[in-house]
Amino acid sequence: MTTLTDVASGWSLSDHVPDQVIASCLYDSQGWLREWENNPIEHRVRHAYVHTRPEGKDGSSVLPLYLTTRSPFWHGYEVQVGLVGRFGNPIVFAGSTYSMYGKRGRVPADLVRGAYDTAMEWIADGDAETLVVPNLTKEGVADWVATVGPPTGRVLLERTYSCEMSRDYEAHVHERLPNKIRRDVARRLRRAHERGLRVEMVEGDAAHDLVPAAFPLTVDTSDKNDWPALFDQEALHSMLRVPGAMMLTAKLGDRLVGAFFAFRRGDEVTYMCGGVDYATLNDYSTYIALMYGGTRWAYENGMRRIEWGRDNYRFKERHGLTGTNLYALVYTPRPQPDLSVDIAHMHWVLFDYIEAH
Repeated sequence: MTTLTDVASGWSLSDHVPDQVIASCLYDSQGWLREWENNPIEHRVRHAYVHTRPEGKDGSSVLPLYLTTRSPFWHGYEVQVGLVGRFGNPIVFAGSTYSMYGKRGRVPADLVRGAYDTAMEWIADGDAETLVVPNLTKEGVADWVATVGPPTGRVLLERTYSCEMSRDYEAHVHERLPNKIRRDVARRLRRAHERGLRVEMVEGDAAHDLVPAAFPLTVDTSDKNDWPALFDQEALHSMLRVPGAMMLTAKLGDRLVGAFFAFRRGDEVTYMCGGVDYATLNDYSTYIALMYGGTRWAYENGMRRIEWGRDNYRFKERHGLTGTNLYALVYTPRPQPDLSVDIAHMHWVLFDYIEAH
């Protein structure tokens, strides 16, 4: 590992992920960070890893910095709120917008200071105008503000969902679902099974072989919402090279009609992205079959927590999942009142969307 900068204040900057990483979740784990560096979906012209001094045998807390000329995920937000290009190009990101840090919580002050100082140096030396820190919990927001001061603006970017596991699958269903929804789920699952829908987890070469069929399912929702495609096939193959990567599939015979990309890490499984063939929803309840098939798989394989990701907000709440708000902070080298107004607009458009869906 090449160390580019060593700073006496307690953080260092390197061009590779440290060998020992303290990870709160999938997205700040060593395996994810190393493979995401190879994932081509974001157009990055520079990257570095800010990390704290080693904290015992577990290693260091790490935050990647990416100088990005195009991130489809962030561009989708710009499209949604009518602010395409408003944040300049390139943009410095402290963590990828693709990484939903729903469990990270607190961010060490040394990590914040290192990321902020380095980003401001990149901005001063190049063409970037803004630092965007996406997917912070409220605790993380507080740490950034306490360490480097208030941002130019703050946005409620997403709401991600999770659940802690019960003693078994049956208890999970009975404890989380109202009677009406529980009966409806049981009926839908029974009907889907009787009509030939099969849900199973696949990994390795078998998962890679399914990428061409899974790809149109993963981008269909983006197309419907006028977002750019958030993935391409090579990006999906890259994610399947992350340690613990799998694909949860729904099939009718040999035809793939639903897929969730899944990542097992310890006793936690994260379902990140995917989609279904919308034509099968009414007859096969494909989304529900995947969701509860993935839940049953988690119980059968000793998981203690499921991360379900963003979107379908009201549906996930009705099905007993816990939401965590994720915020983006936008920093600029000097105050920009006009940009602050636009960021406030972005916040309220996304807030209204999350509350309505």
